Amino acid sequence: MRRFAVIGSSHLFGLIQHYVGPVDSGAYQFVWDTGRPAVAELPLGVEGWRGDFVLYNTPAGGPPPLLKDNVLYIPPQLTEILGAIPAEAEVVFSLMRGQEFAISQLVDDPSHADFLDEDGGFEPGRRWMSRADALAWAADVARPLLTTHLALRQQFPRARLVHLPAPPPIEDEAHIRVNAEGFGPLFAQHGVKPFAMRLRFYGLMYQELNRQLAAHGILSLLPPPASLTPAGGLKAEHARGCLHGNEWYAQGLAEQIREVLAHAPSV
Repeated sequence: MRRFAVIGSSHLFGLIQHYVGPVDSGAYQFVWDTGRPAVAELPLGVEGWRGDFVLYNTPAGGPPPLLKDNVLYIPPQLTEILGAIPAEAEVVFSLMRGQEFAISQLVDDPSHADFLDEDGGFEPGRRWMSRADALAWAADVARPLLTTHLALRQQFPRARLVHLPAPPPIEDEAHIRVNAEGFGPLFAQHGVKPFAMRLRFYGLMYQELNRQLAAHGILSLLPPPASLTPAGGLKAEHARGCLHGNEWYAQGLAEQIREVLAHAPSV
């Protein structure tokens, strides 16, 4: 029996809810109370494979790894978290971190700055930001995502690593406001950033991040197409809260996982 694992924090909730059991049952509260990850079977029905999920609380992993002068400094807390992944896993799917862009892009910050995308998109009435500055901003926001996955690569040098990115921005602003989670006061003060701007930054950030991950042998997938609006945003009916995907979104993730496993060569 071959083994795969899926690791993440809140982005795992949809998969657990649909394929394992209710996430609000209290069974996983210890993850947040103690910092210890939960490890259990994730039955996706893939013949010849045993799957496990590793649910952890992101702050319990310590600060993001630091990449300085091409040397990666990994906090011991994260090394311990990654150690919960079954050592025999041939394929590791990562939903780790993934909301680095949330605060900087969900809330309409006072600068009201936008940048031109490759298709010439720009929100009317906004201050102009150069593309070079936008790229530097996106790289800075995505750095914890990059270094965390480099730590995963270091700990599992022979495994096939697959990054499942966070869902794209929800297109429906009304849904975001009704499901504001902890952003309500910020929305009241600054408003919600226009969808086109949120999607533009999401695309810019992942375009460069995916290139960097590929250079280290880490495959990064696109969001499940059935969960997207024609404009490329997350459908409100596939969203949980204002940032995450729900069970419908998780079913699309499961299909992507099955597709990767169906073509995974033996390690």
